[in-house]
Amino acid sequence: MTRLLAGDDLLARAEAALAVALPDALGVEFVDPHAPLDGVVLPVAGLAVTPAATAHAAALGAAIELAGYLAVLPTLTSAQHAVTHQISTQYLRPAPAGRRVRVVGKLSRRARELAFVAVTASLEEAPDRPVALSQLTKSIVGAI
Repeated sequence: MTRLLAGDDLLARAEAALAVALPDALGVEFVDPHAPLDGVVLPVAGLAVTPAATAHAAALGAAIELAGYLAVLPTLTSAQHAVTHQISTQYLRPAPAGRRVRVVGKLSRRARELAFVAVTASLEEAPDRPVALSQLTKSIVGAI
């Protein structure tokens, strides 16, 4: 049986996903660098801000994608990757400039070639009031 990602291998894969150019340019970071499955934080600053002084939907989308990937990560082997083939996001309220949005994914179901993930984005100081809710379907690609 092929071994699932865990420990240092899982952390290295999570760090590689965080280092992708878009999340890096947006300043996305792990909630806890030692526990990447806890989600990410998007600072509503710089490239992430619209002229209305709120988070740009595309910036939130990048953080949502990353959080969704992190939720699937422990179910992958070193030869597998998870790529989004469907996403549906509802933007519920603005995230003002200068705030931080915590984005957390939760694996709902994993099948052989698909993973279903729910992602919640909330202001750090108001976790019970989501800024955005997403449903992602990820295709599992690579060796099984």
